[in-house]
Amino acid sequence: MQVESKWLLTDEEKDSFIAMLTPNLTVLRTKAEISQEELANLIGVSRQTYSAMERKVRKMAWSTYLSLVLFYDHNRKTHKMIRQLSIFPQELITRFNDGIDFSDYELSSFLGNNSEEIIEHLDEQAKGAIRAMVMMEYARCKSSK
Repeated sequence: MQVESKWLLTDEEKDSFIAMLTPNLTVLRTKAEISQEELANLIGVSRQTYSAMERKVRKMAWSTYLSLVLFYDHNRKTHKMIRQLSIFPQELITRFNDGIDFSDYELSSFLGNNSEEIIEHLDEQAKGAIRAMVMMEYARCKSSK
């Protein structure tokens, strides 16, 4: 009996995630206001390699995919877009976290052990208000030092 690891991804799964991201590379890069050269340097490939991936001439490596998802998810200009386009591998994150959806991780870490139950009952406006309050307090505390 073979036990499947939550960490094991098949080549087909990786290819599927890469295929979802590839058609959106140009739009995401433009929205992030970063050049091909800057982005290529950031993720560790040549500009020519990145350009070929954007033109769909070359398939990206899994490590490149992960680098791009990390960059675009943590860029305020592209975060919402990457999540709305279902490019973000939410099913992977849920799988890696034993079935728990940590899509609102910053709220999860702030709210503590019952965070999943609390977040489940919040709408987007409430989540946004909590984030805004935390950021305002952070800025207030930081500026008073």
